[in-house]
Amino acid sequence: MTRRFLTYGPLLIYAMIVIFPIANMVLLSFKSLDGIVSYPLGWPTHWYFSNFIEAWQEGNLGRYLINTAVVTLLSVAGIILFSSMAAYAIARFEFRGNQGIYLLFLAGLALPIQMIAVPLFILMHQLNLLNQLSSVVLIYVASGLSFSVFLLVNFIRNIPKDLEEAAFLDGASPIQVYWHIILPLIRPSLSIVTVLNFIAAWNNFFFPLILLTSPSKMTIAVGVMSFVGQYSTQWNLLLAALVIVTLPAMVVFGLMSRQFVRNMMAGAIKL
Repeated sequence: MTRRFLTYGPLLIYAMIVIFPIANMVLLSFKSLDGIVSYPLGWPTHWYFSNFIEAWQEGNLGRYLINTAVVTLLSVAGIILFSSMAAYAIARFEFRGNQGIYLLFLAGLALPIQMIAVPLFILMHQLNLLNQLSSVVLIYVASGLSFSVFLLVNFIRNIPKDLEEAAFLDGASPIQVYWHIILPLIRPSLSIVTVLNFIAAWNNFFFPLILLTSPSKMTIAVGVMSFVGQYSTQWNLLLAALVIVTLPAMVVFGLMSRQFVRNMMAGAIKL
């Protein structure tokens, strides 16, 4: 019993610390503004479901959710495509500069992309991409490649070459081998890439804030800030909006959590 408590006790405490703010946010989203100020930690005495309807209508959340979904899906698709192709080339083909290119991707892991925000802003201005969703997509794809390539290279290197060599003997091209053999085999690792980059793109606040100026182009992370005023904040509507914002990311992680954890453990063992 003592050993079990020492093993699972800290994990349970950590889980409670993580879950409590989320659970409290959900409970507060059902309270009135006065109820939030008066009883921030208690159960709602009256459940105000109208907070969600009002937040949806006043905050234009439908438009922001569409923008965010477009940006996130395009970014994740681009990261999966380009990182898997780059990882396959680095892991399987010997060419001059192979390791140098791989080291450049690894260097990207140590460089926070916010450090080059000003050059990126100037670049997007020169390309006439300011206030365009495509500018955010390009930056998300670029920022997600480093870790994705690092992860996929190690998975591909652990795949036996027998299937690829047999395919080459049958006359398959490198593109055909990549598409029909490599991609299906690295599908488990692609689930990790998908989940991590989906959550990162969905929750990103910094680049949409500086690149998207039109309200019709804003993403949901920036859009919910409309409930925060200079002198007052509509806490009930803000919290209801935050619950709506977090639901898609929680659903995606919930659907893929078991496979995600299993593949993360498998990747850790391989690395």
